[in-house]
Amino acid sequence: MKHLFITLLISFSGVVNISAQQITTLWPYIYPEFKEGTVFMVDQEKLTSILNIHLKEGRLHFIDRGIIKEVLNKDIVLVVIDNDNYMVVDGRVMKVMGSEKRGFISTLVLADFDKLFDTGGAYGASSSSSATMKLTSIEIGGLNITNHMQLKENRADGIPLPIKQNHFLVTKGKIYPATRRGILSKLDKERAKEFKQFLKGKNINWSEPQSLMELLDFFNN
Repeated sequence: MKHLFITLLISFSGVVNISAQQITTLWPYIYPEFKEGTVFMVDQEKLTSILNIHLKEGRLHFIDRGIIKEVLNKDIVLVVIDNDNYMVVDGRVMKVMGSEKRGFISTLVLADFDKLFDTGGAYGASSSSSATMKLTSIEIGGLNITNHMQLKENRADGIPLPIKQNHFLVTKGKIYPATRRGILSKLDKERAKEFKQFLKGKNINWSEPQSLMELLDFFNN
């Protein structure tokens, strides 16, 4: 099994292309339709089903007799939908953007529900508690409503949602936020100094997964 997903992952997947218009409270999914895919499980079983990635918490959903259900992240090793590969990183399903045997870059895509309701609190502070209360009062596709056909028929009635994307570097069993500050926060003083030296003379594009692959050199020298 390990050899299988190393073979599948040695690729570069490019950017995550999502139309902002298709992401709504009634359709908070990465794909505009559920698609056939395969889930490789930790018990070495395979599940072939109609799949999609839910963008509230990074969960894998599938359709069973017209009802949307969830595959527990703890049971997932690898998900393949079309030509896209996903793995569970830090408890959430993330798209593998580029990989090699030394590690890979993953991207977490989430719908920004907080931003939808956050109008700001006193003195410019965000009113996150108020946003949380409002969130419980709306219908969320795939969570409050799990009938697939009902969602498809009413998806246009949902509230458009902004999305946010964060990259992560995974190597040697460790996970690093793929930002300069994020990586430095995970290193001790000596390694942080070495990392700053490593970055000198390099032109890392922190928003570009292919460029982030160069960071694997630091952790695998």
